[in-house]
Amino acid sequence: MFSAGFKYFIGLTLLSVVALIMSIVVLDQVALAGTALSMLIVASALLTGLLVVTRDGDTQRPQSASTSEVPGQSMWPLVASIGAVFLVVGLVTSSVVFFGGVVVLIAALAEWMVQSWSERASSDAGYNSVVRKRLLNPIEFPVLAALGLGVVIFSFSRIMLSVDRSTGASLFIVFGALVIIGGTLFAIKPDIKRSLGAAICVFGALGIVAGGIAGSSFGLREELVKARSEGHFSHPECGAERSKYFDKNATGTLSLRSSINATIEFVNGQLTARVVGFSKPQKSITVPRSTPTNIIFRNLETDEFRLVADLGEKSDTGTYGDTEKILVCTQMTVAGGEQELTLQIEKPSSSGYSYNLTVAGVEGQRIEVVVP
Repeated sequence: MFSAGFKYFIGLTLLSVVALIMSIVVLDQVALAGTALSMLIVASALLTGLLVVTRDGDTQRPQSASTSEVPGQSMWPLVASIGAVFLVVGLVTSSVVFFGGVVVLIAALAEWMVQSWSERASSDAGYNSVVRKRLLNPIEFPVLAALGLGVVIFSFSRIMLSVDRSTGASLFIVFGALVIIGGTLFAIKPDIKRSLGAAICVFGALGIVAGGIAGSSFGLREELVKARSEGHFSHPECGAERSKYFDKNATGTLSLRSSINATIEFVNGQLTARVVGFSKPQKSITVPRSTPTNIIFRNLETDEFRLVADLGEKSDTGTYGDTEKILVCTQMTVAGGEQELTLQIEKPSSSGYSYNLTVAGVEGQRIEVVVP
C-alpha cells in the first residue's frame, strides 16, 4: 500500500502540473509563473521518489554495524538548493543571477562531496575533520576573504556616493582612523582573546554593511543623479560655449607628444594642418582606418576655442530610426594652449562617409579627414 507521505507529495505534484497547464492556457506572460511551478513540480516529484525509497523514513529495519553511524549535519544541501533556484530564476531574469547560481551550485556540490568523503575516511571523527580542513581550507579562506572584502568595499562605496562630499571626506578620515586604531590594538596586544578580536572585526564589518544598505536606500547624492541623467561625462559637449562639466579643469599644455599624426593650428581665423613630410600647411590629413590616431590642436588665437571632429552619422536604435551625428572634441582650449584628440574611425571615407575637423562656432574653416 502507498504511504501517507507518498500520497501527499504525489497529490502536490499532480496539482502543480495542473496549475502549470492552466497558467500556460490562461496567462500571457508565463515566464516567472511557469518557472516557479516547474521548480515546484521537480521538488515535489523528487520528494515523492525519496519517500518511496525510504518508505516515509521508516528506520525500524535492522542495520548492519558498518551503516549504524549517523552522518554529521551539513548545510550544503540547502546551499545547493539556493544555487539551483538562482540558476533557474536567472534563465528568465538576468545572466548575472544565472552565473551566480552556477557558481553557488558548483561550490556547494564540491563542499558536500568532500564532507561526505571525509566522514568516511576513518572511524575517528576528529581525524576526519582534520582531513576535510586540510583539503578545503586553502581554498575556502582566500575565497571567503575576497568575498568579504568585496562586500565591505561595495558597502563603503554606497556610503560615499550617498553622502555629501565634505561629509564623505570626514567619514573617510574616521574609518581610516578606526582601522589604524584596530591594527595598533592587535599589534600591542598579540595575546588578545581570539573571540574578542573576531567580535571587533565582525561588528566593524556589520557596521559598514549596514551603512551601505542605508546608503543604497538613500540613493546617489543630487549632483551625481544630475550628472548621470544629463550624461556629462559619457557624451562630450562640443558646442562653442564652455561646458560646466566637460571643460572643468581643462589642460592647457601637453607633456607627451609621441605618436602624433598631425598638428592642427588655428591662427588668424584660419584652420590649417601641419603634417610630417609636408613643408606647407595642409587642408587635409590622412588617418589610418580602425587605428587610434593622435592629433594636437594648437589654439593661437586670443580667445578660447575647441576642435571638433565630425565622424559622420549613426542610426538611432529607437522606433523612428533617426540618425545622429558622431562628434568627438577637445576640451575648451585657452589662448596659446594645446589639447590632444584621439580618433579611431572604422569605415573608409570612400564608402560615402565624410569626415572633417572644424572649430566650434567658426564657419568656413574645415580640415578634411581622409580614411583609406
